[in-house]
This record gives sequence, structure tokens and C-alpha cells, in this order.
Amino acid sequence: MGRISNEALAKMSATKIENNNLLDESRGFLKECKGCGKRAYHSEDLEAFVKASSCRHGYSRQCKECKSKAVSPEKRRELNLQRLYGITLEDYDMMILAQDGKCAICETTFPRGNNGRFHVDHNHDTGEVRGLLCSNCNTGIGLLQDSSKIVLKALNYLERN
Repeated sequence: MGRISNEALAKMSATKIENNNLLDESRGFLKECKGCGKRAYHSEDLEAFVKASSCRHGYSRQCKECKSKAVSPEKRRELNLQRLYGITLEDYDMMILAQDGKCAICETTFPRGNNGRFHVDHNHDTGEVRGLLCSNCNTGIGLLQDSSKIVLKALNYLERN
């Protein structure tokens, strides 16, 4: 790839892009890796970035080096469980066994949503994990603001009507 023409640079610098990935006169580069900060100053520098037809300008916001270091989906899931809920993948699996592979509320064995896995339900104030829920029950208690008072009012309403 050759250098970008001045005319193309002028067009690109006049365009505002949400992720600031086009050359901008104040920034002076085409792409910046979201992982390591590596920059592409000329079109030939874009070879260091991952091609991605789904991205607006044909290149990912991640350089090839960072992409090769990316963690597997399973490892990412494990890291997220630890970071968000303080549990390990083994803890999650033990919870599934303790719940007989069912939602802690409706007892369905089909979690729906969340990549076919049960959601980790937790107290938003204390962070304490309460159990694993299907997508419907997790959404339901969330919409009821995790409030036992509101849940009881909803129960009373359903029983009256």
C-alpha cells in the first residue's frame, strides 16, 4: 500500500468518526490499537492491523499482535465471573449441580439467552451471589427492582385477579 494522497487526507480529516479511527489533523494518525496504543500514520502502517470487513474502514481497532494475545472465550468467561461476582468457573459449575441444573426460581432447565448459560444472580448492594437464574427470571426480578416488597405486591395482584 502506498501513501494516502493529500486529497484523501483532507477528506478523512474532515470526517468525524465515532471511534476516532480516521486521520484527524489534531491527532495525525489513521488507526490506534485499543490494546497497546500502536498507531498507523500511513496507509502502509495499516498492515499491522487486523483486517475486518465488518469495521467501517476495513480494519479492526486491534493490531495483529494484540489480537494474537487475546484470551479465549472460555478464559474471558472465567475472568468475568471472577471480576464481576468473585466466583470461579468451578464455583459456577458447583452451583449448577446444587440447583440440579435448574433455574433457582422457575426450575427450568433451559436458561435462554446469555449464550445458553444461567445468569449469576447477586445482591446489587452487597455483591453476594444468590443463585443462578434463567434469562426470564433474571429479567423479571430486575424489572421488579430486586425488591421483595414489589414481588409480594405482584404476587398479591396475581392472586386477586
